[in-house]
Amino acid sequence: MPELKFTQWFLQFLPLIGYHHVLMVFIGIAIILLSLLLAGCSSSSPEIPTIFLISLFYEKYEPVIDPAIVAPSINIAMNNIVGGAQVEVRVGYFGICVQPTGGAFICNSNATALADILQSEEDPLNLVWVAATFKDAVVFPYLMYV
Repeated sequence: MPELKFTQWFLQFLPLIGYHHVLMVFIGIAIILLSLLLAGCSSSSPEIPTIFLISLFYEKYEPVIDPAIVAPSINIAMNNIVGGAQVEVRVGYFGICVQPTGGAFICNSNATALADILQSEEDPLNLVWVAATFKDAVVFPYLMYV
C-alpha cells in the first residue's frame, strides 16, 4: 500500500518538474565533479592522488623485433635505458603526484621538488619533466571559469 501512495505522489509531482530543474541538477553534478577534478593531485591525502588527468608510467616489455621496423636496435636500446624503472607520475590541474618504486604517492605543485626525490635510475626518461611540461603547456584550468 505505501508503494501505491508513493506512485500517486510521484505522478502528481512529475508535471511540476520543469526542463530547467533537470538542467540545474546536471549543472550541480558537473560543478561537484569539476571541483573534485580541480582538487586532484594537489595534496597527498589518501584519495586525492586517485583523481588525475593523465598517468605516465614505465612498463616492462620484451622488445618487438619486426621486419617492418627500420631500426630495431632503438627498441632494444630503449628497453635497456628504462631497465626496471617503476615510477608512476600523475598530473592534475594544479599539481603532480609521483609514486617512486611502488611506494605512496607524493604530490606537489613544484615538479623540481618531486624530481629531487627521485634517483636518476628511477626516472631515466624524465617522466616528471614530461608531466610538468604537459601541466604547464596543455592544461589550462582557468578556461573553466569563463
